[in-house]
Amino acid sequence: MDGAKTSARMARQRFLAVLAAVGLSLTVLAGSISTASAQGWWPWANDGPPRPREPVHRGPPPAPVPPPNALPPPGAQPQRGAGSSGSNICLQLEQRLVSEGQRGGQTRSQLPKLEDDIRQNERSLAQTQNTLERGDCYETFLFVKSLRQTPTCRNAAGQLESLKRRVGELNAQRQQMLGTGERSHQDEIIRELARNGCGNQYVQEARRRDNGSGSPFGGWQTEDDGPKTENKFGNLPFATYRTVCVRLCDGYFFPVSFSTLPNHFARDSDVCSSRCAAPAELYYHQNPGADMRQAVSAKAQTPYTSLRTAFKYTKELVQGCSCKEAEYLPPAGEKKAEGPGTSGATVSASPAQRGPALR
Repeated sequence: MDGAKTSARMARQRFLAVLAAVGLSLTVLAGSISTASAQGWWPWANDGPPRPREPVHRGPPPAPVPPPNALPPPGAQPQRGAGSSGSNICLQLEQRLVSEGQRGGQTRSQLPKLEDDIRQNERSLAQTQNTLERGDCYETFLFVKSLRQTPTCRNAAGQLESLKRRVGELNAQRQQMLGTGERSHQDEIIRELARNGCGNQYVQEARRRDNGSGSPFGGWQTEDDGPKTENKFGNLPFATYRTVCVRLCDGYFFPVSFSTLPNHFARDSDVCSSRCAAPAELYYHQNPGADMRQAVSAKAQTPYTSLRTAFKYTKELVQGCSCKEAEYLPPAGEKKAEGPGTSGATVSASPAQRGPALR
């Protein structure tokens, strides 16, 4: 009896010991699982434990590439000559401005012919109206005036309506030339020239066109804004010009540029000096709309007509006055740089041999 009790007690002790061992194992396992979960790594996984990574330094993102031929944003203010891109922008804008001026000049040159057509059609309109009145082509009934349906009256009435339409179309074309034809893209181009620092004259003209609105280059008037300053390309301080090289000894001249801007006068002056052995000076006048009688010296700002030798080449032959190195004779007291093959004084070409080319 006692032996049976002892065996049962020992069995319970062994069972409790096993339970305690199992509980301890479960506790340790649970702690390992929570630690592995926090670290993101399992002991039986193929990968090793995570290693700390060094920070990667990335540079700023690249600037967006502008589309081809795109103008700079309004806030950009590059200085002219500071870089090739700024100079290129100014050159492109000036070329566009020259094109606008040439287009406006062509439009104005067509205006006299258009006005003559309007006058002729108005005369024909008045004559046709008189024909209808004298031909008794109208009858009145109860204060209503109606056309008599005779062949002659119907033909005259048809001509009258055609002339009215034609006069209306011509007047509309004239208004377009005087109004919207003059208001081309010049304001926009001038504004961009001013913003890109292409010259003080563009800034001044942009402010003038701003008409005192107080905003820099931003107050251009629209068609509904009421009275506005007349916008003619020929009146601009930087209108297109023709530059000519004037030979000072006899007033003879030859063209350098047919359509240019004051910003390019220095370049044209160098061209003038390089093309003539005799003393020469650059002159300019507006083109279209002027000729040598309105030409002005680019250096001294004096008119060509005030030159002592103005148009002298048309009246007499000045000996030794030539753009050719071999034929030019400097005035007395001045030395001529002679090269090999030159032998001092030579006789210049006869008037019959002179032409529009350098001489």
